[in-house]
Amino acid sequence: MEISKVLTLSTAHLHPLEGPKIDKVSYTHSDTCSMVNTDPEMYEFYIEESLPCLVDLLKLIKEQYNDVAYVLFDADANVEDAFRKYDW
Repeated sequence: MEISKVLTLSTAHLHPLEGPKIDKVSYTHSDTCSMVNTDPEMYEFYIEESLPCLVDLLKLIKEQYNDVAYVLFDADANVEDAFRKYDW
């Protein structure tokens, strides 16, 4: 069994045009949260689904936190200064 690390970020880190589409590429989601895989092999899929800003964010996350396997975008999470944020 592999234990994966999950990084929780605010949905404010999602581009306003991509935020509404995140659930269609997420591993799991609810009304306020969506979890996406950070594996670089997923980047092409995200690009095909018109989420280039998500790919840019995931690349930054992998550079800073290589062992993170998933990002949980939570509407109630804190906004992190280390990553670009958007006003919706």
